[in-house]
Amino acid sequence: MVNDSGQLYTIEGVAAAIMMVITAYLVISSASIFTPQEKHVAQMQLEQLGHDALVVMDTPRENGVQSNLSKFISDADSFNQTYYTLVNRRTDGTFDTLKYNVTYYYREGNDIKSEVLVQEDYYRENAVKVTQWAYVDPPLDKVVLVEVLLWRD
Repeated sequence: MVNDSGQLYTIEGVAAAIMMVITAYLVISSASIFTPQEKHVAQMQLEQLGHDALVVMDTPRENGVQSNLSKFISDADSFNQTYYTLVNRRTDGTFDTLKYNVTYYYREGNDIKSEVLVQEDYYRENAVKVTQWAYVDPPLDKVVLVEVLLWRD
């Protein structure tokens, strides 16, 4: 009652099982490189938060009125207080631990000059750089580039 046609199915089944075991071994033992995508998302969110804070500071309250950012250029303490509140306040009323350095650049003749508004010790990696152009009425009466180096402490 036993014939040779069953042997072919048996050999095929054994060969398939061996191939599946070898494939599973190779997949499990091979080196896998994982890139932490969450890190990039967190940096993009941090950059967006820093940029949004600068845009809010640069938006004038009324048409024809000087923007807040241009007023803050001449008053580093107010800039620091306002920017700190904008980037660190959470929705539940607590504060985050973001730190930042703020420098603005302007042209004077053929030279590029810079002034530091806020300087904190930077000991961490993964900082993001955020920039915003602003027109500053007197005392500078110039277009300046405000640059913020922002990181999570």
